[in-house]
Amino acid sequence: MRILVTGGAGFIGSHLVDRLIKEKNEVVILDNLSTGRKENINPKATFIRGDVRDEDDIRKAMHGCDFVFHLAAKTDAREEGDEIFRTNFIGSEYVFSAAKDINAKIIFTSSAAVYGDAKLPIKESEECKPISSYGKSKMKAEKMLRDAFIARLFNVYGPKGSSVINKFTRRIKEGEDITVFGSGLQTRDFVYVSDVVDALMFGIEKSGTYNVGTGIETSILQLIDTIQDLAKSKPRIKFDMPIESEIKRSKADITKIRNLGWKPKTSLNSGIMLTMNSLQLS
Repeated sequence: MRILVTGGAGFIGSHLVDRLIKEKNEVVILDNLSTGRKENINPKATFIRGDVRDEDDIRKAMHGCDFVFHLAAKTDAREEGDEIFRTNFIGSEYVFSAAKDINAKIIFTSSAAVYGDAKLPIKESEECKPISSYGKSKMKAEKMLRDAFIARLFNVYGPKGSSVINKFTRRIKEGEDITVFGSGLQTRDFVYVSDVVDALMFGIEKSGTYNVGTGIETSILQLIDTIQDLAKSKPRIKFDMPIESEIKRSKADITKIRNLGWKPKTSLNSGIMLTMNSLQLS
């Protein structure tokens, strides 16, 4: 199969590309390298440097593709402004339109940010009330889709990532101070990148909207305790003002995707160790 991965030089995208190539697919990467990195690009993939906000770039990259994994996005939930919507909504509109024209199946990475501060555990049927521009842009993009596979990703971490786990792991390992915004009692559902790739692969045969998390709620302070125990290094913690656009608690209900046969395989401790070991190699 010929498959396009937008954002294929990024964190999750590059892991996905490696998996698709391992399974003998022909893969095309479209990435503008604004956050993606050249060293993430699998040499067996066809790389096109382009932007999802450019219709010509999209149609060139998508030529002859059977499937489109659309991961290209601005992903910082703290970021505000028009640029979020131009990339995450307008860019998605262009990708979805081009895919429809050639009858290519869409697998879209949305986000738990579409829910906002929702009742836990969060089910896919929960009303979406995003509180950040990022969450709003993802929700608007979702609404354009029919017969697609939509993965609402919770907090993804792992090698090559830039999540709070990646940042804290590096800082604690190197003996640096870390900053916590708010009380540190805010929680997240942390899911390891290889488990996310496993979930996305279901999109080749399945459709629908699915949460991709672990169903485990971990506070930021609990996370710090776990990392420092594994790293055998205790950081000095600085507390700063909370960020208004950040949700207070997060925990996925993953019943729906479990019914497809998926489940998270990587525990938080194991995932942190894998992430820590990757820092030693980088």
